[in-house]
Amino acid sequence: MIEDCKAAQALRHAESWAEAVALAANPLIELGYAKTEYIQGIIDNTLEYGPYYLIAPGIALPHARPQQGAIRNGVAFTTLSQPVSFGHDECDPIWLLICVSATDAEQHINTIQAIASLLDDSALITQIQQARNDNELYRLLASATVDI
Repeated sequence: MIEDCKAAQALRHAESWAEAVALAANPLIELGYAKTEYIQGIIDNTLEYGPYYLIAPGIALPHARPQQGAIRNGVAFTTLSQPVSFGHDECDPIWLLICVSATDAEQHINTIQAIASLLDDSALITQIQQARNDNELYRLLASATVDI
């Protein structure tokens, strides 16, 4: 599912939704999937449109438009040690952020479909939530049967 261990971050701490977004997007920047301004793109979009990327209770899929700094298609997973609120009655608080960088609409849709398939596996979601460190989270995601 993910190709680099740097794309898996377990039990990180964030004080706010904006800090959680920045934390979740950082691996995409470090791995060359997005430019630094991609973080600000997600934050600006959230301020303008609300947290449109909250997809299920406890789970966020932060992303921005390709022109806001996407370089390559990529995904990074971050779990939080303490969930944070994004101001959404149905999905808050958020403990899992799956940050996506997509260079075009087709790739974005393919990635979303793969993530949706992953989220159907409740046992895997429980294991992700219980991962105690980056390596454990990476091993779970690298062995997942869904390709992103």
